[in-house]
Amino acid sequence: MYLESKYKGDDDSVAEELLMGVSELEERAFVVDKAVSEGYFDLDEALSLYKISKIEYFAYYLIKNKKKIEASSKQSQVISAASIFVSLFNDANFKLDPKVKKVIHQLEIITKDPSFKKVKVTG
Repeated sequence: MYLESKYKGDDDSVAEELLMGVSELEERAFVVDKAVSEGYFDLDEALSLYKISKIEYFAYYLIKNKKKIEASSKQSQVISAASIFVSLFNDANFKLDPKVKKVIHQLEIITKDPSFKKVKVTG
């Protein structure tokens, strides 16, 4: 426990103390990961329920896997980030401009190319 006066007393929660410095978005994104990994929801359902955009989740996912991604070559870092991006945005439910769809499709081809060494990033 902290020695600072604002954390003394029985009314303070250990959970509140442990979550200091953790943003609400990070908390919700963590819950999304947990709900998806335990099979309660698919990713799109969980993002919708916990009100997290795909862009927010993309940023969270990169930060969460920062050490794994940074441990690889620059090329693998780019491929890993692109792979995560494609997995989030390669969705038939989106009404995208055909040029954007083509870019995402090309990124998907590149990220699945076995000649690139990819960092295995798990959810």
